[in-house]
Amino acid sequence: MFKTRRQRATNRGHSGQALVEFALVVPMLMLLVMALFELALLFNAFVGINRASQQGVHLAATLGPTIGADCSILRQIEDDIASPNDRNEIRSVIIGRTTLNGETFFDKQTWTRVGGSNPCTQADGTIAQIPYVLQGGSDYPEEDRCPALKGCDWTSPTRSTVDNIGVSIVYRHAWATPLNAAFDFFGGGNTGWTIEQRNVFRMEPTL
Repeated sequence: MFKTRRQRATNRGHSGQALVEFALVVPMLMLLVMALFELALLFNAFVGINRASQQGVHLAATLGPTIGADCSILRQIEDDIASPNDRNEIRSVIIGRTTLNGETFFDKQTWTRVGGSNPCTQADGTIAQIPYVLQGGSDYPEEDRCPALKGCDWTSPTRSTVDNIGVSIVYRHAWATPLNAAFDFFGGGNTGWTIEQRNVFRMEPTL
């Protein structure tokens, strides 16, 4: 069956319209896929950093005033940050005496991740290499942590019961796809997100 000239023109018009629609839809689908991928990685970062904080504070509560506790905590956190998260993006780890809800640190040790390899002695006496340095002085040294239910008169200040100890991790999550270019174009920036996850445990009590 022969098609008329009008029918052939109509078919070409339909084909051209379909191509235009396809060209408009594909970029939007790609943006949607990249956005979902970014959100999945961001959620994974929140979960991973929170888990590392939980593991770190559990160890802190268990070790109490044991010399070398901070070294062991930092080593534990380094081991817990796994792919697709990047331990090199940890900015700092704070270990401190805090309120039970974790909102306020009274005394704290701020460890900044600087890279490299700095030796430290862990609680079990072994040497570990960690990429952290202590910033701003030692405000909450290991020997000043109170694990006693009756309180500690040798700490400064003295405490009437066991410490609530918190571990906070500050982490920078970078973009994983070219989607950041679109946000930068519209003024949204492309530096990624800073995540802070904090957990608090009551120190393992002794009589």
